[in-house]
Amino acid sequence: MSYQRERDEFISRMTCEGLNLDVTRRLLRAATTMQRYAELACSSEAADQDRVHCPYIRTRNADDCCCDGDMSKEFTDSAWHSDIPRITVLDQRLKRRTRTAVPIDWAIHTQGDPRGYVLRVVPPSYAERNKGKDRHNLDTIGVPSGPTGLRF
Repeated sequence: MSYQRERDEFISRMTCEGLNLDVTRRLLRAATTMQRYAELACSSEAADQDRVHCPYIRTRNADDCCCDGDMSKEFTDSAWHSDIPRITVLDQRLKRRTRTAVPIDWAIHTQGDPRGYVLRVVPPSYAERNKGKDRHNLDTIGVPSGPTGLRF
């Protein structure tokens, strides 16, 4: 299926679910950007080498931490936080903005694997059919991503 057709079907479906057109377009842009980040993270050594300090060190907000490790540790120890790829920080910020863009009763699911949908939404109408399912078996709507233009 072409991207244009998949995009039009997604817009139609989200409109039927009651999502604003502006928010729907924002989801489409976010999906394309997340797709680009996922492709770069998986196949670009340069993206892994461009490292920055963990954002927690600057903000002191536990939600900003992108470090791998045990999240139950005390966050007051700045030495525990390490340098992370810049692309990870950008991806986390985009995910946070995407979560705040949709209404509170909608759910957003993301994944870092560029082979499928990197962004999925769960409208409130899916609550009954998803009852009792784990996170990996939910009925969701995949947000199509546009062509990233990356060439390797």
